Amino acid sequence: MDRVRYHDLYQLVEAEGLPYFARLNGRAEVELYLVFETVDAFSEQTRDAVSIEFKTYQNKLLAVIWTLSDPLQPLGFPLSFDIRSAEERYVALTILQQPFTVLHYLAFEEGQLTHIYSEAIHFSAEEVSRAKDMVRSLYDGNPASMPKAAEVREEETQTIPAMSLPDSVLQEMGMAFILQYKRMLATHGEEEAQHLLMSTVKQAVWVMRRHTRSEVRDSSFTVWAAEQGEQLYLVVTPSLSHLFEVVHMSEDEANPFSRFLMTLPDYVQTEDAAPLRLGAFPLLRYESGQLYHLELDEELQEHLAHLSRQAFPGASNPYK
Repeated sequence: MDRVRYHDLYQLVEAEGLPYFARLNGRAEVELYLVFETVDAFSEQTRDAVSIEFKTYQNKLLAVIWTLSDPLQPLGFPLSFDIRSAEERYVALTILQQPFTVLHYLAFEEGQLTHIYSEAIHFSAEEVSRAKDMVRSLYDGNPASMPKAAEVREEETQTIPAMSLPDSVLQEMGMAFILQYKRMLATHGEEEAQHLLMSTVKQAVWVMRRHTRSEVRDSSFTVWAAEQGEQLYLVVTPSLSHLFEVVHMSEDEANPFSRFLMTLPDYVQTEDAAPLRLGAFPLLRYESGQLYHLELDEELQEHLAHLSRQAFPGASNPYK
């Protein structure tokens, strides 16, 4: 595909690193795009009839593009729309109201976009009506009027002792997302602020589970939290930079944690961080598609303090 003629697509795919997205064309029609690493990856990850299913998740409308219908290994790409945003609501409603929606399959190899295939996706009157009911319920903030089974069901999450994590995992460096936590507490209250943070993190995990690249879906990482004065540090270890490369110094939009946490009003900045230096505690562990809640206890606190002293001799104990 010509780089000059399709410069906006190159911007979205190359500079912003988006593996799937919705885009308004010159005729004010919404087109959908899936971007694969290679043409072979497209062949492996799309089989049978491709479909779009509308769901809701954490107060957002999702248009999930299902490319593998295998019940044991489904593969879907979730486009997220904040219905309270006029622009995103317009795009979502346009998808529902236009006669059909074109889905384009692209490959991006060695700096070059290749158009593989395009197809038209049609929705039945029943599908459109149900999705519009979801939009209306989200806009009104009225979950009671939501169509039955509209919300994405969380996969069963196991709880394991944080002490079961090996020291090599507990000693990893990572990327910290810093938020003005005191301001969040003042705005939302403690319970609502914690819910907002956890739901945002889980939305990022949900996207990781369904990412177009298998190495993302099969990755392992830990989410930590540490309070530092008026700020909260949410740390993801390792930093996942090996999975989401920053191109041309642009923001790493392909990283789901960046995409979701950086949009919070109280987000401040990101920086490299060592959880053991911050006195952080591990909250969640993700391994190859499975999310685990981590159980904390005094033994873990003592062990983290020991590891912190080993890693940073002479520094004060952040776990006091």
